Amino acid sequence: MDGIDRQDGGAPGDGTAPPGRLSWAGDDDRIARFSGVVGEVTDPLTWGLDLEDESLTGPGDEDDPTCERFVRAYRCFTGEALEVETLRAAAQDEDVEDVVRAACSGALAAPLHADIAAPVEPDAPPRRPGAADAAVPDFADSYEDYRSAMRALVAEVDEAPLRTATFDVDGEPVPSVEVTARGTRAVYVVAADRALVVTGPADLLGQVDVVTRPVADLIGGQDRRDGRGTDPEPPGPPVPPFPGGR
Repeated sequence: MDGIDRQDGGAPGDGTAPPGRLSWAGDDDRIARFSGVVGEVTDPLTWGLDLEDESLTGPGDEDDPTCERFVRAYRCFTGEALEVETLRAAAQDEDVEDVVRAACSGALAAPLHADIAAPVEPDAPPRRPGAADAAVPDFADSYEDYRSAMRALVAEVDEAPLRTATFDVDGEPVPSVEVTARGTRAVYVVAADRALVVTGPADLLGQVDVVTRPVADLIGGQDRRDGRGTDPEPPGPPVPPFPGGR
């Protein structure tokens, strides 16, 4: 992630907004460059999903516009992850396979990244043979295990069959390109003039409802889909006239 994440409070340009609004830390211009729609899971709680993160990824000046994506990351109550990525620009036909395989590999590799994120303490004294902590794996050994696991994972994804199918977006089946490995499915689809990459558990992707929403709703704190929106309170009942006409 590149630090442009949704935060409470703030408005475009000046970092301030009325209480209750949602804004983006960073430049709203990058969000605006997505002009159109972005993808999301509708009613995620129905599927036991919680919206864990909402961010822009990829450098804004990257020559390859498919690197810049708007990501909605969900976490299931079982700990499994599901992501809906909206690409700023659709991939070229010859690049679609690379995009979908990379998405599948990335989803499978996420737990490995967490495992390798062990603290490194350069000033810590060396462990004595026989000490209670002597059995703790060496970081270099762990990293080598990580590299081996990553190579095996990428090789398995590369060998998985690529298939064309349909995937529902906005309630309509649209052509998709997808790959499944180790129970994780990655789908590339173009809908509503926008390219989406959806990754997650294969069985869950067959059930959730993916929809597109206007990106304009996210600029300047207009997002209302998590129950913290900015719609005004409805008017109360009319006040009866004061006795005596005052």
